[in-house]
Amino acid sequence: MKKPPKQNADKIVAQHNALVNARFSFVPLQMRLFLALLARISLDDTEFKEHVIPVSELLFERHGGSAYQQLDEMCDDITSFKLYIEILEDSTRKRRRRPKYDYIPLMAKAGYDGDMGGIVAAFNPLIMPYLLQLRESGNFTLADLDELRKLKSPSSVRIYWLLKEYSDFGQRTVTPEQLRFMLNIAENEYPRFSNFKARILDRAQLELARTDMPFTYELERQNQLVQRIKFLFGYDTSSTGSDELVEIQESKNTEKTELSQHSENVEKAALQELAWVQALRLIGVSLRSIKQITKQLEDKEYPLEYVDFVLSRIGKQHQLGKVKKPAGAVYKALVEKYLLEEYLAGEQTPKMIPGKKTGVTTKTKLPILEEVAFPLREVRDMYENPGPFLKRQRQEPTFELHLEAIYLSQGFALIERNGEDWLIKTTLS
Repeated sequence: MKKPPKQNADKIVAQHNALVNARFSFVPLQMRLFLALLARISLDDTEFKEHVIPVSELLFERHGGSAYQQLDEMCDDITSFKLYIEILEDSTRKRRRRPKYDYIPLMAKAGYDGDMGGIVAAFNPLIMPYLLQLRESGNFTLADLDELRKLKSPSSVRIYWLLKEYSDFGQRTVTPEQLRFMLNIAENEYPRFSNFKARILDRAQLELARTDMPFTYELERQNQLVQRIKFLFGYDTSSTGSDELVEIQESKNTEKTELSQHSENVEKAALQELAWVQALRLIGVSLRSIKQITKQLEDKEYPLEYVDFVLSRIGKQHQLGKVKKPAGAVYKALVEKYLLEEYLAGEQTPKMIPGKKTGVTTKTKLPILEEVAFPLREVRDMYENPGPFLKRQRQEPTFELHLEAIYLSQGFALIERNGEDWLIKTTLS
């Protein structure tokens, strides 16, 4: 398959966070048209313009008349496409303390024009507050267009934006119902969580591995049922070198992953991932730094066990409050090797503990301060607008009782950040 043509290289695109969290789903052609229009928005635009999107930007392989019929059908569908989205305050374009939702058509027009050789399209002016002049609201998320265009699945694109919004936190926790709601996945679609995991979560993990938002995730269960999905992406991916790390992981696989066997292969890939790379990534060491450490290991400047020794030593210092930024301290100890002499001395000293092997265990893990954070407005919105997936579940009669039963009683605290109320729970793992 041909690669999509390079358009708007290094373009940074933006969406209001209400749009990031809105309820909708695209098919691939609709997603490409949406991204193409997004790429043509300028920072100083005050209204939407009509644009011609070349066929080559939407269809990467030509198939004669059937391709144009496909585009024509897509235009027909997307002109009736609606977002279920949070209504913003009129004056400030900020999100309301008590969220209110409505359906808004996405497009003002979309149609194939053979004379112009592309789709003539424009966004609906009603969604202007979610895409234009976003600095005024201060509640938006930025993304690199080149990163978005690496993704094939529309649900992976949505998950990318959802994680990107929380990039400063390093993690985002949602319930399966919340994620289904935002991705507009019907209750009868992937009814078994194992299918949802394979087709949505694992596929997104595989696709995002080649972007600046690679992630891992944990499933929090209660009575064997998945209650929450915790996405972890708290390491620095702003530097170059993400492709190199992906190649390290993929070199461990003897076969290419096939989507039909996706769930099984992703689990195998997770087991084969270099444990020390994952440990460094989770504490915030950048990919460029990991590449440098990899070079030192290849040059045999120190053994792999020294990495575990450093993680253990800096982890203890971080736990005692002696180190505030463990990522920088671990990187410095590895690159400058100032703990290497101490490690080697310890290796040569016999350990007088019966039944224990000498040396440093390779399973030492740096304690990590983890934070689960929910905006209070989103929690309230899920209570007041449960949608078809949550209506069947038993709810407390008032939001205050719901807050106490589900969050405050589980260790969450109500904290104000940047003028907004958050439910936050911090744990050390």
